[in-house]
Amino acid sequence: MKREWILDKNHLSYWLRQLRNQMQLIAPMRDQVGDIVFKQVEHIHKIELNCPSLLPSVKEFFLPQYERLFEYSKKDDRVVDSISKTKRVIFGLRSCDVAALNTLDRFFIDEMPDPYYKSRRENSLLISIVCNNPDPTCFCIGLDTGPYLKQGFDIQLTDLGDRYFVQAESEWAISIIKNYHFLFSRPQKSDYDDQYEVLLSSKARFQKRISLQQSRQLIKSGRIKDSFWQGITSRCFECGGCVYQCPLCTCFTVVDRSYNDTVERARLWDSCLFKGFTRLAGGILPNEERIKRTKRWFFHKLIHYPDVLESFGCVGCGRCTVTCPGRIDMASVCMKLKSIALNGEEITDEG
Repeated sequence: MKREWILDKNHLSYWLRQLRNQMQLIAPMRDQVGDIVFKQVEHIHKIELNCPSLLPSVKEFFLPQYERLFEYSKKDDRVVDSISKTKRVIFGLRSCDVAALNTLDRFFIDEMPDPYYKSRRENSLLISIVCNNPDPTCFCIGLDTGPYLKQGFDIQLTDLGDRYFVQAESEWAISIIKNYHFLFSRPQKSDYDDQYEVLLSSKARFQKRISLQQSRQLIKSGRIKDSFWQGITSRCFECGGCVYQCPLCTCFTVVDRSYNDTVERARLWDSCLFKGFTRLAGGILPNEERIKRTKRWFFHKLIHYPDVLESFGCVGCGRCTVTCPGRIDMASVCMKLKSIALNGEEITDEG
């Protein structure tokens, strides 16, 4: 059951400090070169509150870029797994990333539970912030994954200027707030009015309105010819940036490494856009042609995800738009499909 409160901004630092005393706190921080990234917090005052909405995804805190699965000691003949049970709170993520994690849950937990992901997810409390000023590349509004969530969150904050409108949904989140009930007050009618105005204002600021459902139907109709995908493929650098930045891409590979008396099995991010990703025994490459890999990425996001996980493999965060040097990101390709369809052209565009 959803509960609602008001938190004065002057109380935020104290609340986060108390949470950090109980568990690991992760929030937007500046790194050594000045970029804002999610990091473990040592000093509360260094948390970046006024940062752009387009931060690196928090996916790496649940599916790390490099993750030791287990370690075998030849000397002791003993296997030690690396399942993390560390309690932590992640503060400052956006609605689209919470929505992405909810979809990843269906992939990593519902069907065949991945114990590494599952443990991290169950031990993480998410405090998300509604996007008052979405980036120009954002289009989450068309996917109902932002700028705010109606459900599926732990704690959701809406910035009302001098205070936050606080919504809590999960039992853990509600208990966390109740433990510090003296910091929170019940919302008044003026608070609800201000929250409503903020949400309306945020929606009006979106520069992109994209329907992935329309692109999905076009693809399923069979009207899109290979010449269109060939044009898209010709502009792909195979850098993997879109995959690594996407909060919903799940491709990985597993390697075994030996260090003296220890053998380690590790999981690393990989990309389905790389030629060797589906390499079979004997060196056979079923998707050696680049066009097949390009089509697979878009088909996976727009066809396979909705069929299997009941949601698109995209939350409209816009990260691939910023990352892709060839301008063949999800938004650009879907907008091109929409334009061609509206003009009644044959969908054989060369990119």
